[in-house]
Amino acid sequence: MFRKFTATLLGLMFVVAPLGSAFAEGAPSKDEVVAQVKKAVAFYKSAGKDKALAEFNSKEGQFAKGEDYVDVHDVGGTCVAHPVTPSLVGLNRLEAADPAGKKFIKEIVDAAKTKSSGWINYQRKNPVDGKVENKLAYWEVYDGLIFKAGTYDPNAK
Repeated sequence: MFRKFTATLLGLMFVVAPLGSAFAEGAPSKDEVVAQVKKAVAFYKSAGKDKALAEFNSKEGQFAKGEDYVDVHDVGGTCVAHPVTPSLVGLNRLEAADPAGKKFIKEIVDAAKTKSSGWINYQRKNPVDGKVENKLAYWEVYDGLIFKAGTYDPNAK
């Protein structure tokens, strides 16, 4: 009886373990989003602006893993780093709106005038599946730059 139970348990582990790793590679949790932004700010502090922005703009860099990426705007709304959509770099995005018309960059820039960090919900195309989805993003201001990362959350409103 014990051997049958052990064999069944081991069999379940081989089925469930791959599922766990599949979920781990999906959308980051809120805690992982915050950690990624804090890691980006720490990297910026230690590496310097030029090296950090080059890393943040790299699709193969440590800050660009599927849905888990960091983009950076200056406090005037100009994109200075975006590993997923490099064509945005150099563009002032204050008037950029999501599919529902929300000017999310302007909202972040306005909030950054009085707060050092915060959360925002908006809609964006998921770089993994190409579908427009709700996105929950966390941002922090450091050295006149806004570091932002997010997660695609079907429950975000």
